[in-house]
Amino acid sequence: MTSIPEQNEILNIKQLFKKIEEFKQLGNQEFSRYNKNNDNLNKRAVTYYSLAIECFNNNFERIKTSNNNNNNNNNNNNNNNINNDNDEKELKKLISIIYSNLSLCFINGYEIDKALEFAIKGIEIDNENSKCHYRKSLCFQYMCNFKESFKSINDALNSINNSKVIDKSLKQIIENERKEIEKKLRKLEKEEKECQDRIKDDFEQFQQFPIELVWRDGYGRCVLASEDLPKGTMVLRVSPFASVLEDHKIEKNCGFCFKKINKSNRINQTCKICKNHLLCSQCSRDEYAINYHKEECDILNFLKEYYPSSQTRDFRFMFRVLLNVIKDKNFKKYQQQQQQQSTSTSTSLSFKSFSKENQSKQWLNHENPFIFDSYKYLINLSRTLDKVQPEQMEAFKRSAQSVITIFNKLRGSKFFDECGVTMDEIIEIYSIVLSNGHEMLHPLNCHTYGLGIFPTGSYLNHSCLPNAFWYNDDQGMMVFRTLRPIKKGEEILTSYTDITTECSERRKHLLKQYFFFCQCQQCKFQSQLTDQPCSSCKNQLSSSSISFKVPIDNIESGFNYHCLKCNTINKQIESINASTLFTNQHDQRTFKKINLLINIVHQRHQSFATNQINTNNEYLMRGMPDHIVYKEITNALEQSMISNPSKVSADQVFTNSLIQYYFRLFQTLKLEKPNDTQQLQSVKTKILQLLTPIIHLPSSHHKSSIEKKLRF
Repeated sequence: MTSIPEQNEILNIKQLFKKIEEFKQLGNQEFSRYNKNNDNLNKRAVTYYSLAIECFNNNFERIKTSNNNNNNNNNNNNNNNINNDNDEKELKKLISIIYSNLSLCFINGYEIDKALEFAIKGIEIDNENSKCHYRKSLCFQYMCNFKESFKSINDALNSINNSKVIDKSLKQIIENERKEIEKKLRKLEKEEKECQDRIKDDFEQFQQFPIELVWRDGYGRCVLASEDLPKGTMVLRVSPFASVLEDHKIEKNCGFCFKKINKSNRINQTCKICKNHLLCSQCSRDEYAINYHKEECDILNFLKEYYPSSQTRDFRFMFRVLLNVIKDKNFKKYQQQQQQQSTSTSTSLSFKSFSKENQSKQWLNHENPFIFDSYKYLINLSRTLDKVQPEQMEAFKRSAQSVITIFNKLRGSKFFDECGVTMDEIIEIYSIVLSNGHEMLHPLNCHTYGLGIFPTGSYLNHSCLPNAFWYNDDQGMMVFRTLRPIKKGEEILTSYTDITTECSERRKHLLKQYFFFCQCQQCKFQSQLTDQPCSSCKNQLSSSSISFKVPIDNIESGFNYHCLKCNTINKQIESINASTLFTNQHDQRTFKKINLLINIVHQRHQSFATNQINTNNEYLMRGMPDHIVYKEITNALEQSMISNPSKVSADQVFTNSLIQYYFRLFQTLKLEKPNDTQQLQSVKTKILQLLTPIIHLPSSHHKSSIEKKLRF
């Protein structure tokens, strides 16, 4: 194994070049043997590349100064200067290549901020490094800064065109990427115009709520508070463009408002034709809800007959989406025909418009206002067709063809041709739903009971420190309420993922699923934490003080932390021993302990062990009562915001997670300590305190279900 040479061993640029090249080759070997399906950072490759950079930084200026001094004392210094200049130029090119390799490692490891940092450093050393410009462009794309991305991709193209030897394959990749960025910029221009049009055209709808819709470069649509808002304020209520029940809820819940129907009433409230749909007593008197089902009854009957044991939720969802798309298109088509015939449309419409005034009377007469979204607001949502993998695209096409086949079988062979919905349009809708669909969750246990798409609800941007929470009310609408006080002009933010997972996993999920690298305040803060104490002084180490050493075996990564308090060098610990879970060694702010505890519960209940936890402790794995584990999880969550620069408390951020884990604590206490009524009551009170302001519990359709689940 190669070791870092001492500075005095390297006497000239050629020797330095050779030593750095050795480190680079070791990094390349680690890079090439790394499993391409492994999306974690290739730390061993990073170590060798970093050691190459360190070797350059430690020796280059010293050697350069020495060469200059020698040249001043040498009569033949012109040739020496030329040779030295050429050697230095080649060395800097090598260093720039290594920075480019580091950037690629961090892109593959989903650490885009570091990838950008190294791409920029590579460009500073060699502005002609087209790969550095290309990777800089990719990083800006992941950060949603498409204007800077376009500048960088042009720089990459210019640098490759100016090369003496043009890499044609790389040039093709860069040119293709440039076209994609151009398309994205045109799309963003269109989205901005559509947003501005909606602000103007839908002013009255948005005026019903204490919010303001704006457009911001790099963020897109943003929803701001138009006044100071206290905790629990309803900031938005959006009707579903379409929504469906989960398969296991079809025979239990109303198929329109999704409320649970009493078991004794279900037979009488089941559709006599398809036997695959229920309407509650209120919805069975609502003309819109009745007609809504009539439009899909033959489809549900077909699915029940030919796919009796299959999961049909996604099919049923797409049918409902498309039925509303067809209604919208048919009305617009009818309007055009009427205009061509120069006749009025105000007296005898053959088609009712797909508009707010023609929706359910229950919706229109409800005490709370709502935002209605027509098809144009659905189709204007962000979609990911350009990011869809080939196998997923094939799945989209098969699903779209199946939908068309069923429609044509039931409605006639020319049905789709006449309604004007194309295969490409269905695939585009699939992509929109994939990025913008919302599962409908029970607020207490987070069990899924439905799926819907609420276009305006997708306007809220993500943060890992959200200030708003959403749930579905008694009309199936998506309701957003504030988790904490919000100032006028502050952006209202929600979360797209489980924000109690570790920072690296959240960022990875958001990049894979939603194609953006999260740069919120919480991610920036947590990315500097390590959850590893110094072996000497026990001070928590920081990822900003990382150093590298040549790995001594095939397991070591070479990553080390330098303690800023006592100067001790600490090897990075790759896996945390579960025996330390109940010590004070863990930095609660990283969520490492929370996720280790959750993994213990999963291991115990699934009866298998993973490599994530290294423990032979039988008590931890099987003997420790579940309620103790959940108590530790809730305690760790409550403490996780201590010393956080945001200065907000855990119950103002992780409300949903706290409810979920306090409820699991309640359930396990009922099983393991049923006589401890004092503790049960304390946990129940805590749950209700968290739930009440964010879902307006007294009027919630989940109230009776929640009361039942919290009995003891």
